[in-house]
Amino acid sequence: MKKSNIFAYIELSKLADGLRAPESGGKPKEQLKSQAAYFNIIDPKYFSDELVGEWENILGHTKKLGAKLNAEGRVVSNAVTNTIENMTESECRVLVDRVNALYDKLKKEFE
Repeated sequence: MKKSNIFAYIELSKLADGLRAPESGGKPKEQLKSQAAYFNIIDPKYFSDELVGEWENILGHTKKLGAKLNAEGRVVSNAVTNTIENMTESECRVLVDRVNALYDKLKKEFE
């Protein structure tokens, strides 16, 4: 069985830590927006066969609305930021919980 790459572990740990950070006052939407870049840099190929589907599902959920374009057709907000901006606080809370649950599973692979 292929084990997850250390890059996935390190970067997902940073994402999970950022989602627990008190700076945003515990508001899931603000936490997710401040950590949005991680959804673009952590490639599914870095996950084990067991966890890759969960990460791909999370990514699909975070990018489902696509990028926000202005009147000239230029991108003003990437897919992740645009999608998170349009999510409810409860949807954001569920997403935070899913990321943390995946991180807990990933951490077990390295113990």
